[in-house]
Amino acid sequence: MVHRCAPGHFSGSSRKYADRVVLVVLPTCAKIATVEDLHTLALAQVSKAMGTAPLTHEVLGQWTVLGWPDTDSTNSRAMSALRSAPKGSLDHFVLHVNHQTSGRGQQQRTWTATPEDLAMTLILEQKLPASAPFSLNLAVSLAVVEAIEDVIPEIQSKDLLIKWPNDIMLKGSKAGGILIENSWRGNAWSSAVIGIGLNLSGHAPFPNATRLLHDGRPPGNTGATLRRAILLHAGRRLSEMEHPESLLRHYHQRLFGWGQPQRWQLDGQEVRGVLESIDIEGRLCVNSKGTQQCFAPGEVGWLGLEPL
Repeated sequence: MVHRCAPGHFSGSSRKYADRVVLVVLPTCAKIATVEDLHTLALAQVSKAMGTAPLTHEVLGQWTVLGWPDTDSTNSRAMSALRSAPKGSLDHFVLHVNHQTSGRGQQQRTWTATPEDLAMTLILEQKLPASAPFSLNLAVSLAVVEAIEDVIPEIQSKDLLIKWPNDIMLKGSKAGGILIENSWRGNAWSSAVIGIGLNLSGHAPFPNATRLLHDGRPPGNTGATLRRAILLHAGRRLSEMEHPESLLRHYHQRLFGWGQPQRWQLDGQEVRGVLESIDIEGRLCVNSKGTQQCFAPGEVGWLGLEPL
């Protein structure tokens, strides 16, 4: 903190001299936090939430990137840090670990990560597009698939797709996912915690999952390289959130099952139809027997593609 004296303020008293009244004005000094002070406070709150100081600390463009050996859930720890850190001080912070024991996916599914995987959480507090919240999902999903293509060039674009709303699919099997948890204060979007988990070369966590590295080589520095690539692509894509229509157009080009007949589950009932589009609000729009139905993220569960 630095001490700066603000202009004088009326003390609430006055003195009378002859034909005039003089207000007593006293200087007021206040503590004003600098950017460096807020950053230090933010680091302290993140360390407290994680239970220990980070082992690695890197600055990559706008991102402050902090690493630990392990934790239960980087998203949960980020949410805890947000509750105690000064407002806005954790914007563009990134938490990553080698081993995550209780990661969370969509609809409260668990997702663990080993050193052969990638587990990271991005924190945003500023310039969140409250008028088009789904544009954040569009930007991050696109950033992840673009980064994977850069770092693992043997993966072809046609094989690497996004299953609505934000599962990462490789040749029809899940290779990772994204979990975005938002906090609102009234109509103001206060913060977003964005968990990204990718299965690099570890054992596929469930039968319909896969891994990104298939040639038997250990991940080596692939995880660190991929993490940096995601952040670089995310920085560019996040700057495009003011134009969600453009992001949505690119998202459709990477959309798994677009134009194909599929099955979903809604309140225990099966919904069959062709995936027509995703709208700007993030709803899945399905043509079922000539009638269009649209469903919000989390409202329906995916059951699979119909056989062609």
